[in-house]
Parts: sequence; structure tokens; C-alpha cells
Amino acid sequence: MKIAELRLAHSKAADELVTLAADGGEAYEAKKTEVVKLADQIKRVSEAQEIAAKSAVPVAGQDTPTVPAAAEGDRYVKEKSLVVGGVVKMLGMGNGNVYGARQASKDIYGESHPVTKALATNVGASGGFIVPPDYMNEIIELLRPAAQVRAAGPRNIPMPRGTMTIPGQSAAATASYGAENARIGASQPTLNQIVASYKKLTALVPVSNDMMRYADPAVDAFVRDDLVKVIALREDLAFLLGDGTQDAPRGFLSFANGYAAQGGGTAGAYSAAGNSTAASGGNFITSTASYTLATVAQELGGLVNKLDVANVPERRRVWFMHPRSKNYLMNVQNSLGVYVYRDEVMRGSLFGYPIRTTTQIPVNYYNGDGSHTDCSFVFLVEMDEAMILDSMSLELAVSREASYVGADGNTYSTFQNDQTLIRAVTEHDFQVRHDAAIAVAQFVRWAPAIS
Repeated sequence: MKIAELRLAHSKAADELVTLAADGGEAYEAKKTEVVKLADQIKRVSEAQEIAAKSAVPVAGQDTPTVPAAAEGDRYVKEKSLVVGGVVKMLGMGNGNVYGARQASKDIYGESHPVTKALATNVGASGGFIVPPDYMNEIIELLRPAAQVRAAGPRNIPMPRGTMTIPGQSAAATASYGAENARIGASQPTLNQIVASYKKLTALVPVSNDMMRYADPAVDAFVRDDLVKVIALREDLAFLLGDGTQDAPRGFLSFANGYAAQGGGTAGAYSAAGNSTAASGGNFITSTASYTLATVAQELGGLVNKLDVANVPERRRVWFMHPRSKNYLMNVQNSLGVYVYRDEVMRGSLFGYPIRTTTQIPVNYYNGDGSHTDCSFVFLVEMDEAMILDSMSLELAVSREASYVGADGNTYSTFQNDQTLIRAVTEHDFQVRHDAAIAVAQFVRWAPAIS
């Protein structure tokens, strides 16, 4: 491989390594080995090129570079078409590389020769217009969070009719001891139900047909992939923090608020623009603002205890938090300089439960009195209790005849404007079998120290 190709492969592998770092495992180690191997190859090739350059000797008959003729007598000046031929010849000697071609031209013709000047691709008027630039057939994507709730393994239940009633038990029968001939008291369990109904999640993007015809890489594939990702992220945000308004599903925070209210507590209301209302009761823990290693340990253990005392089964519990919170746990040390949680967190778990991080859990909430504006959440969820009810899988549709309402409120015709509409639609709902299956630390300020 050429050194440019090696560097491109190394950059791509390094990006993939960063993506795999959160989960670790064999894939991460294999990619890490690949990155190190490519770095060693680049170093060896660079050293070899440097040694070859230092030890190079002129070819017989070319000990001295050809001195260009005076401008007024140079046939390259008189016949401009020869410059194009010279450029092509030098590109061939440079194996298609502009920088190699420019060096070859300097050695053969001289630095002021018209061919050498034509290879100065940074100046179009000097000849750069006839040398095509290198082009990578790839669009650099946005940096964005990863969707985590579906990946954490909830129950996936088909809901083909768009609605589903799930019966449940709200109270149990009773049992008691009594005398030999005493009358046995009668009792019976009571039932309730969860009613799920589909929530429609959509996205629409108009694309210029000229762009689709001429752009490379294919714009339709780029838009399609982007739509899939934004749909997944919007769904994930609803599953985490959705309050059930505006035709959206309820999320973990809403179900935890419901459990607090059912037990006589107070539901929380959180704001990034003013004082928040703290939730009380249920499975909420209020994090200590001036946190220490001891308070963090108490709060983590408290979340586990909340689920345990609510008799929530311990099958597939998962932590959800902002990367800031995880990085604090990764780097916090005790008084002896020992990293308390690092070994386990590097394996992707905490107290034996997997950790999922996403920047869609904010870190800019106000606390109750507005004295802190950098608060976040940490969730501990029993994923066997969470249910995603899918009534329609993601559907992508394309139209060149439909009209649409733009962001400015005006209606546009795709046919008249020579555009293509790409639409994404999916329908689902999110429910929790027992609201007690979610424990929440509110107003979390854990963050790694930054000097």
C-alpha cells in the first residue's frame, strides 16, 4: 500500500476503534491491534522513503538537471499545448501523485519551467485548472449519540393492529391462619390493564434532482442513511425522557414519576431554563450537589436497593447515563490513589450491570433552587420489564410528484421544483410492565475533574 492509502486506512480504523471503545470486548481489541499495526506500517514506509531519498543517485546522463531555456526561446512557451503533454508525462512519473509529479518536473525542467508552474495546483491560473484534485467518495457524517434503549434488550412485541391491551394484577389475594373450625376469609386478586396505542414517528427530506443526478457519492443513499439514524435517535429520546405529550410515547422518566405519584409522592418537573421541581418518593434519589466518592457510592447503592425493595426481578438491569457521569466513575480515586470503579467500568459494567451512555440525557438541567445548572440523570432499569410494541417497522418512501410544506410554512411542488421527497415513517409504543422497574438519581452533577 502507498503511504497515503495507509494513512487513510489508519484514520478509518482509528474512528472505528473510538466507536467500539464503549463496549470493549474482542472486537475492540482486534481493532486496536489493527490500528497499532497500521501505525507501524506507516512508520516503516516513511523511514524507507527517507532512506531511499538520501541514498538516491542520478541516472546516467542526468547528473545535472536540465536547465530551462530562456523564456523567449523555450518551445513550451511558444506552443502552449506542449504544457498539457508535459503535465501528463510528469503525472505518470509521479505515479499519479501531484506532489511527486511536481518534484519530477523540478528535477527535469527546473523550478521556473512552464510545466512545473502548471503543476502548482493551488493556483488555478498557473495551471491548476488542468489537474483534477483528489476526491474521496465519502461524506463525513455528523457526530451524534448512539441509540441505546433498543440495544439494551427490552421486550419487543408486535402490535399489528396499532393497539394492544395488556392485562395485569394490581393487588393479590390474602391468606391467614385460623382455628380448626373457623370460617375462612374470602379474598381475590384485583386486576388492571395497560393500553398501548401506536405513536407515529416521521421524517421528510426534499432533495434536488440535479444533486441526485450529478453528486457523488449518491445523495439518495446519504439521505436515506441519515433518516434512519435520526428516526432511531428521536425514538431513543422518547424512550428515555418522553412525557407522553404531543402524540409521543412515555419514557423511563415519566414511568418513574408515575410510580412516585402512585405512592403518594410528587412527580418531578425538570427544566433547562429555570428552577426544576424535584421528584419525591417512589424510586427517586436526589444526588448530593457537593458530591464526594462516599455520596456517589451511597447513591449508586441506593438505586440498586430501590429496585430490590420493590421486588423488581434482577434479570437484565442496565444503567443509562450521560458520558460525563461514566467518565467520572472511570477516573474517581480514593484517598490512596486507587481508581475505585475503573476496572469494572472499562469492562462496560457497574455493580455487574451493563452501562449505556448517551448525550441525549442532558447535563444542563437546573436544580430545585437554581443554584446549579449542570444537573443530569442516572437511570437503573430492569429491561425485562420494558416493552417496545412495534405496529409498523421503518418504511422509506420516495416521490417526485407530491407536494410538501416547508419549514417556512409555504407549500412546494416537487414536480415543479424538480425535487424528490424521501419520507420515513415508523409506528410503535413504549410501555413498562411495572413502573417500579425504574430507579432514578436526579440532579446528578458527577463530572471528571478538569484542570
